[in-house]
Amino acid sequence: MNSDNERLEPRLVAVDSYYLSVIDDRIQDLSNDAESLSMALSAIKTDDDASKCVLVAVRSALLANSELASIVSEMMGGLTLLPELEVSSHVR
Repeated sequence: MNSDNERLEPRLVAVDSYYLSVIDDRIQDLSNDAESLSMALSAIKTDDDASKCVLVAVRSALLANSELASIVSEMMGGLTLLPELEVSSHVR
């Protein structure tokens, strides 16, 4: 059985650039929060090797998510800078 994504056709959708900007702001918030949480975890000191490994793994995941969110934010920023197009509707 085909999934919904396999049946989708490329299409244009109308999106307000302000709306894209708001989404971008939320993505930036996620990036900043993940980075802040990672820095907070670095303040935790432990002598237990297993705990150290867990802290390193969680910090690494948070930093990776922060970096990914930054990349997505840049992509969203690029969308808001695209030129405005006028599209006339047509019936198939």
